[in-house]
Amino acid sequence: MSVINQKKEGILLQSGNNEVEFIEFTSGGVAYGINVAKVERVIARPTVEITRLDNFGTALLGSIYVHELPVQLIDLRMALHMPDPTEDERVAEDRQLILVTKFNKQTTSFLIDSVNKIHRTCWSEFEPIDATMTGAVMSSYVTGTIKIDGRVIVILDLEHLMLEFSGVDLEASMAEPCDDPEELCARRESVNLIYAEDSGVIRKMMMNTLILGGYKNVKSFEHGRAAYDYILSLRQRCEDDGTDISNYVDCIITDIEMPQMDGLTLCKSIKEQANSEHIPAVVVYSSLINDSMAKKCKSVGADAQVSKPHGNEIIQVLDQLCLGA
Repeated sequence: MSVINQKKEGILLQSGNNEVEFIEFTSGGVAYGINVAKVERVIARPTVEITRLDNFGTALLGSIYVHELPVQLIDLRMALHMPDPTEDERVAEDRQLILVTKFNKQTTSFLIDSVNKIHRTCWSEFEPIDATMTGAVMSSYVTGTIKIDGRVIVILDLEHLMLEFSGVDLEASMAEPCDDPEELCARRESVNLIYAEDSGVIRKMMMNTLILGGYKNVKSFEHGRAAYDYILSLRQRCEDDGTDISNYVDCIITDIEMPQMDGLTLCKSIKEQANSEHIPAVVVYSSLINDSMAKKCKSVGADAQVSKPHGNEIIQVLDQLCLGA
């Protein structure tokens, strides 16, 4: 556990190499994984005092103190609506662990059963979500899976989980229809965007934010590899007809964590392999944005980075990058 607590933001990984370190843990007999960059530390449950809330039967158990600050404690199994564990799967309270995470500039803790290890691998090893494997209910909280040593590890969509758990009205959180000057809205409609995001919920929110904000020409993809393959096809088209890629794409918006190809690798590939005078702008939109990650984004050539879930900031960034507004 001490090794896990010393890990911080995957600092050993080189940006843009499509590598990732994720922590494997269990809850209710299921093996899960999340990016180790989201993990603050792992705590043995008996070593902390839980201030319980009077909400028996819900996933929110109460709060604990981390670095002298109160942090919500969530029972992960209940939050995922998973069935009660069998006797063989059940773990005694004094053996349970608390996974403290930090993403979207928010610290949250989750009650889990055990931690296996930290795996270092490549995003190309991850498979996009397969609802038949994970179950229809659970699949909405999952972005993909990976097989290691014959075991299937489920990669959690923590952003979706926290949005739903916090009671955010996904429809109400979307941007209002464009009420900016007519000339500005018309200019936005002329911009061609590519958007790569593996979370179906976040992708839907952002697509609506962009379209309602006036950026209506958006082509979305479920992971970075699909987006990159599409960009390569556009470049081939440009070579064939003697046109420039600026006719087809002005800016790419990308998440960082995605199966097949992550956003930093997507950005680096776009910037390094440009074969025209026009190089599309790249905006990294991620829950991992902090000072360290901002440096990584800059190192691969990203033009801007925006922290989730502040989608409305994307409109302002696009105005600056694509319209000079």
